[in-house]
Parts: sequence; structure tokens; C-alpha cells
Amino acid sequence: MKRIFFFFLLILLLVSCSTVPVKTVDEKGTYAWESEKFELNPQNQAFSAEGAVTMWIDVEQFKGKFTGDYQILSSDPEKWRMIITGPFNISVATVIINGGTANIFHEGIWDSGPWSEISKQLFNASVDGDLFSVMLGGRFRFEGECAELGTGEKLCRKNGIYYKIAGGKVLEIASGDLYIVSEKKRHFPTGKGRRGKGKKQGGGTVENRKRWIGVNRGRPAFIFENKHLDTSAELQNSLFEAPNSDEPDIFDEL
Repeated sequence: MKRIFFFFLLILLLVSCSTVPVKTVDEKGTYAWESEKFELNPQNQAFSAEGAVTMWIDVEQFKGKFTGDYQILSSDPEKWRMIITGPFNISVATVIINGGTANIFHEGIWDSGPWSEISKQLFNASVDGDLFSVMLGGRFRFEGECAELGTGEKLCRKNGIYYKIAGGKVLEIASGDLYIVSEKKRHFPTGKGRRGKGKKQGGGTVENRKRWIGVNRGRPAFIFENKHLDTSAELQNSLFEAPNSDEPDIFDEL
């Protein structure tokens, strides 16, 4: 009986630890760096992305783990709009990012501040536009240094952020105390989109969904699970402008 108990305990421990991937990027290694410039997914300049998100929120009144859904829109590398919803499609927060400044709508009011600080509260780590683009499947412009690792992989660095790349796809990211690892998750497509709506031409359900797990200082920070990317969406400039505190949010009408 004891053996059975310890067997199931071991399985439980393995499952609980399986969500924290192992970091493989070695920033302090010796590499033959060479200047390099390239762009991944150049066709996805503007896009709308949807999926599931798990966040370990670092705000005193909401501190803890949250699981919900995201819709993220981007018209260029500096402009982002993020809508986070919880169970029963209840609105949790809307975030508008313009460069280094962000406006966040929560609990009926708009707040503003540096995106670097707001992202630490939401995702327990600083996440910039490049990281969002990579994780969501959008365009990613790189101009920095790269070194061959062998077996078809290479390590690239730009502004202190390291990217492990193979086959034209980013596999892992390391940025200070944060590292992000991609995993494939098998999913059988249903042909339905957000809230059961059909997809427009130019979008598609991901059969091998990609899940990005962020780990900060050895602890889970966030998980993004991609479900849909629509590059045919027409994104108006007003989507990336925060209304005044007494104005309704544009998404209140949807």
C-alpha cells in the first residue's frame, strides 16, 4: 500500500513540476558572434491574436494565479491593445500600449504608467513588444548579432535579449531573470473562432498550438497558449488611443 501511495505521489510531483521548463540558453557561453539582420513573419505586420493566458499577478490586492483568455491587437511594433477576460467572458482588464507608455482599464477606471512597470504587475516580468510579437506569431524585426550553435540552431542577441532560433522560428528567449520556452500542444481544430464565430479569410485555427511558458527567477510568470491569429483584421487607430476617464471604452459597445 505504501508503494502505491509513493508511486502516485511521485506522479503528482512530476505533473506539478512539468509546467516549469528547463532553460537551455547560456548567455555567458563563448560564441563566434557575427552581425545579422532579418525579419520573421514579415507578412504579419498588423494582426489580431487570441488564446488562453495564465498570469501570476504581482499586485497586492489581486496577488496570485489567474487563468483566462486574451485578445491582443497590434498595428505596428509600438502599438498594442490587450483585452483580458475571465470566466464567463467577464472583462478583467484592457491595456493600451504606445511605446513605453501604457493605459490600463480596470475596475471601471483608466490608469496610466510606464509599460515596463505595468507588465511586471500583470505578468510578473517585463515583456516588451518584441517578445509579444514572437509569442503571438506576429512580425519580428531583428538587427543584432547571431552565432551558430550547431544542429541547425543559432543564438541571437539584441538589446540584452537572447533568442534561440531554428528553422526560422524562435524556440526560447532569455532576458535577464526571465526566460521563455515554447512548447507545442496538439489540438484538433473545430473551425470556430472566439465565442463560436466563424473565421474571416486570412485567419486559421492552429492545429499544433504553441504554448509559451515564462519563468522569472525560477518561478512561473505567465503562460500564453495561441489559438488563433488573424492577419486580415482592419485595425483603426482609435483602438490604440485611451479614452478620457469619463468616456466609455470602445469595447463596451461590442
